[in-house]
Amino acid sequence: MEKIIKQLGIFLTVVGVSIYTLLLPRYAYSQYYSQGDVNKSVSIDKKIRPINSDKSVDNIDKDEKLFTEGDSLDFSLLVENTGNQELLDLKVTDYLPAYQNIVFNPGNYGKENSNINWVIDRLGVGESKVFTIRTKIGAVKIDYSQMITNKACVNSNGLSDCDWASFFVTGKSVPSTGSEGILIQSAMALSGAVLALGLRKKTRGY
Repeated sequence: MEKIIKQLGIFLTVVGVSIYTLLLPRYAYSQYYSQGDVNKSVSIDKKIRPINSDKSVDNIDKDEKLFTEGDSLDFSLLVENTGNQELLDLKVTDYLPAYQNIVFNPGNYGKENSNINWVIDRLGVGESKVFTIRTKIGAVKIDYSQMITNKACVNSNGLSDCDWASFFVTGKSVPSTGSEGILIQSAMALSGAVLALGLRKKTRGY
């Protein structure tokens, strides 16, 4: 009897270990995926705003505004963690376009390539940060409208995203009469002044 009980105990132990071995991986697997898939994701949204406006937009068409020398504008950059994991050491680069003189910016400006670079140390799940770059339009030596595009990108351990904001610039407008017309107008004005002086002298008798 004792021998039978001992054999039964060994059998039950073997069965228990077998069941445990079969069920443990499934349990661990279900526990892992019950927490949701790992998703690392980041986004950047770039907008533009004329300095005298309270509205930021994605792009400004030439029919809305033509920027000329001396105009100021703000570029806003929204960097957001859109995944479910914390992100570290996010590198942001703004590729400054032509005709831009920096008023202020959130990073380090490289004059050799006109890029602005800075780092976000940490961005929690769902967290976002907004940065502003203000520029002033420099000399624009063209008499037509030219589209300018400002690009910005964010990179973090294999993740990346970019966005663009476009606007139009033009040179200072030249009088419609042109230089030749200005000379003609000046000559006519001088002739009129001489004629008026002559009539006045004749009327006075000298």
